[in-house]
Amino acid sequence: MLVLLYHKVIKNPGFDLWWKTFDLQIKILKSTYKIVSLDEVLDCVINGKCHKNAVAITFDDGYADNYIYAYPILKKHKVKATLFLATSRVLLEDKKRPTLLDYWEGKVSWEELYRPKSMKDANAEFVKQGRSTDFLTLEEIKSMRDVFSFGWHSHWHLKAFERDEVIDFYDGDGHWSLLHAYKGDLRKGYPIFPMKGSLAIRAGSLKPEVKEFIRSLGDSFFEKRSWKKELKELLKRNFDSLLVFETEEEMKSRVEEDFKTSMGLLKSFLGESVEHGAYPFGDYSDELKKKCREYLRSCFTTEKMTVKPYSDPYAIPRITVPKDIWSFFAILTKSKLGFW
Repeated sequence: MLVLLYHKVIKNPGFDLWWKTFDLQIKILKSTYKIVSLDEVLDCVINGKCHKNAVAITFDDGYADNYIYAYPILKKHKVKATLFLATSRVLLEDKKRPTLLDYWEGKVSWEELYRPKSMKDANAEFVKQGRSTDFLTLEEIKSMRDVFSFGWHSHWHLKAFERDEVIDFYDGDGHWSLLHAYKGDLRKGYPIFPMKGSLAIRAGSLKPEVKEFIRSLGDSFFEKRSWKKELKELLKRNFDSLLVFETEEEMKSRVEEDFKTSMGLLKSFLGESVEHGAYPFGDYSDELKKKCREYLRSCFTTEKMTVKPYSDPYAIPRITVPKDIWSFFAILTKSKLGFW
C-alpha cells in the first residue's frame, strides 16, 4: 500500500507539479490502483487488512492551487484525497477563485486563473505579512468537501533551530523559517543552524550578545570575499555557545497550545473534529507522537516507504511525488517490486 504526498499543482510547467502532469498521474492511479481513504490505511496498519494494490492521496499545507487546479482534476476522475491543513495559513474569507472547471466550461479566460507562487515565496510572504493569498480561503475549503477530507498539520507550521552547530551564514538566501527564527530581525551574517519542525524539538534562539557582536562588525566586514570563514572563527573564539534553548516545559506548553489552536480551528472550519494528521515537514519525536495520540487516530510522516501491516499508526510513511512523470513511474515501479 502506498500513501502519496503532494503539495502544489501549478498553472504552467516550472518550479512544481504542472496540472497536466497531475491529471495524467491521477488517470494512471485510477486505472492501476484501488484509491483508498486514510481510514482504510489505518485499518491496514492496525488490523492488517491491507489492499495489495492500493494508494491513498494526500496534500499538505493548504495552497490555493489545491482548489484551483487539483480539485477539478480529482473531481473529474472521481478520486478522493485528504488535505492536511496548517490552520494559520487559512484565509478567513467567504471568497472563491475561478478554477480549471470554470475555464473548461468557458466561464473565465486562462489569464483569469490564479498563478501560484512557489512554496518558499508563499510561506515567506505569510511569515512577513501574517497572510498570503497563495493559501486557501475558508469558502474554498468548504467547497472542496465532496472530494477532500481534511486533517491536522499544526497551526504555525514552522521550523526552528535544532542544535548549536553553524552550517552557514545568512547572505540573503535560506529557508523561510529563518524569518521566524530571528523574529523578523534577519540580517546578513547571522548564523544558520540545523532546523527541524518546531513541534518536534526544543527550539533554540540566537543569544542577544551574539547578535550584538555580529552587528558590531560593520558593513565593510561582509564585503570581504572570505567573510563567512572569518566570522566562523571569530564566533568560535569569542563564544562557548551561540544558541539558548527553551526548557522541556516551555516546549510542551508551546506544542499543547499549537494543538489546541489548530484542532479548535479545524472543528470551527469543518463543523467536526478531524482524526488524521501529518507531522509538519515530516519531523516528529516521541513526545510529539504522544501528543498526537491524545488528539488523533493516526499521524503521517514523510518517510519514503510503503505502508506495512501491524505498524505504528503514528508513524505512517508517505512518499513525496516529484514534478516529472518519469520519477513518478519510478516510484510506482519500486513499490510494486518491493524495493521499499
